[in-house]
Amino acid sequence: MTERLRLSNAVIKYGDVTAVNGVSMTANEGEMIFITGSNGSGKSTLIKAIAGLLPLSSGSLERTGKMSYVPQYEDADRDFPARAFEIVITGTQRHGKLFYTHDDTERALTAMKELGIYDLADKEIRTLSGGQLRRVFLARAICGNPELLLLDEPCAGLDAQSHEVLFNVIRNILSGGCAVVMVTHDISDIDGISEGRIIKISGGRISIQ
Repeated sequence: MTERLRLSNAVIKYGDVTAVNGVSMTANEGEMIFITGSNGSGKSTLIKAIAGLLPLSSGSLERTGKMSYVPQYEDADRDFPARAFEIVITGTQRHGKLFYTHDDTERALTAMKELGIYDLADKEIRTLSGGQLRRVFLARAICGNPELLLLDEPCAGLDAQSHEVLFNVIRNILSGGCAVVMVTHDISDIDGISEGRIIKISGGRISIQ
């Protein structure tokens, strides 16, 4: 089984404040990992560091394969002048590619259909609800065929039907061998995929693994 992520003894500091302290974890292909904890526990800081958006103060991070990261809704620039489809198709980009192919378009539209947002393709993102925008970002992530998918609070603001759609999509990509690491503060989200492994963060440290 291929290891997609290895984090060893990670420490992340903001100035003199230690937000994550000595965290180690791995994720293998086809594995679902939930990172849980209360607000301020360090879980979102941790996943941003795994995504490469925050530097480690010490420790090491190794990733293999293509990674996609879906941020929290609050991190998105809603005023960016783009349609939903234009955001989604950027997930197919590869280094050095200057244009999109017909296959790229089909993959983007298929991802939008799977997530129930096909009818939003021509909508500007500033007009979308929080739940709709979350699904746009997830569609962007999955149409790039990631081997490691990082999700930061993807269920926040979703109704029951959208929640089920989300977990159906996650199950599909897990079956294809993608490793998924998902941050959630709501323990009920874990019921969506009962075989997922749970890592609980408290005070920047792992309290349960």
